[in-house]
Amino acid sequence: MAVPNSKTEFGTGRMVPLWRRACDALSLWLARFPDAGPDAFVFPFHRVKAGAKRSGPILWDVQLDKPTTEWKSAWQTARTKSELAYRWHDLRHSFVSRLAENPNVSEETIRALAGHVSRRMLERYSRIRTHAKRAAILGLEYVESAARERDSGREGAQNVAQSAATDPSALS
Repeated sequence: MAVPNSKTEFGTGRMVPLWRRACDALSLWLARFPDAGPDAFVFPFHRVKAGAKRSGPILWDVQLDKPTTEWKSAWQTARTKSELAYRWHDLRHSFVSRLAENPNVSEETIRALAGHVSRRMLERYSRIRTHAKRAAILGLEYVESAARERDSGREGAQNVAQSAATDPSALS
């Protein structure tokens, strides 16, 4: 998904990869707007009215060139129906925090996905890099242990080779 503008200080767009499940949900949603072109808003301005119980709500007054203006009320409705007490911004915080918990995801990748330019903004959202730091240290211990084993194997082979050079019967 392309984000053309940004509220970051540089104001440049960025590519945001989406999970297949999110792509499927957006594809299903966008199928409601067969006239939508590449410049149409993903969530265009529209009105909703109650339909028959079987058919569900009806969208009308769809304007593909204008963004929806109902985020706050839509979010509030979703929160109420789900009986969850999350703020909209909690989604971003959770996303960044989950990325930060993964030791295989670099801070640069997190900043690129979240749209943060500064390290300070990253730290504001994710104060949980302890797990990643611990995993990095364990990784170093593993590498050091593997190197010791490899080196001790080399030393053993060198000792056998030296013994064989001085005493050929040492090989038998």
